[in-house]
Amino acid sequence: MDNNAKKYFYRLIFVVLALVSWEVLARSSIFDQNLFPAMTSVMKRLIELITKEGLLTKTAYSISLVLLSMIASLIFSTVLIILGRKFEWIGTNIELMNSVASPLPGIAILPLVILWLGVRQEAMFFIMIHATLWPMWRQLSLGVDRLHTRFNRFEKAFGLSPWRRFYHIYCLGITEDLIAAMSVSWSRGWRALISIEMIFGIVGTQTGLGWMIYERRMYMDTEGLYAGLIMIAFSGVLFESLIFKKRNLRRTT
Repeated sequence: MDNNAKKYFYRLIFVVLALVSWEVLARSSIFDQNLFPAMTSVMKRLIELITKEGLLTKTAYSISLVLLSMIASLIFSTVLIILGRKFEWIGTNIELMNSVASPLPGIAILPLVILWLGVRQEAMFFIMIHATLWPMWRQLSLGVDRLHTRFNRFEKAFGLSPWRRFYHIYCLGITEDLIAAMSVSWSRGWRALISIEMIFGIVGTQTGLGWMIYERRMYMDTEGLYAGLIMIAFSGVLFESLIFKKRNLRRTT
């Protein structure tokens, strides 16, 4: 059995043990069934939410918001990095902005954003970009600095044109840093989105996982609440394990 197979086997054993432990505790009557329902009841409710109440649509909507904010953050990050390297004073001020804005969670600036933009889709998108932009910019900026330090003499010796330098060195060489940046931005954006949706409530005609969980709590649908949390966890594991998984990528040499 290779290392990857062992890893997935150990994870499977852990999940099975966790589910069995949950079921045993729930059926032992130590906790109230309304607070700690059996896993079989939760899974049954999860299937009902998927087949009858559009849980997959809500999940897809939430994921699409995160991905859109990540795409916008990638574009903004690229522009900021180019401007920061071309003009030193811009780069210095971007560093300052990152130091000020990066520690601020999106939920902290939510009241201010509501005052500016109201309870609208634009306000949610603004906070999502705030959550995903700064980790994206930081990781990509570090990658560009690494490549510049490594290939600076090479660029000067061969007199590469700006386009060839940009594509062959930076675009191809920063692939692993881009995956790492997307992974961090996904994690921060996903957490911010769920929190914002639970506070914003219904924004427009479509709602996501956060608001669905809030509704389940209001209606004391504990099984549905746990089902929503399971879907959030599953989405996170899916993206982290399949899409943003570390790969042995060929570096530029």
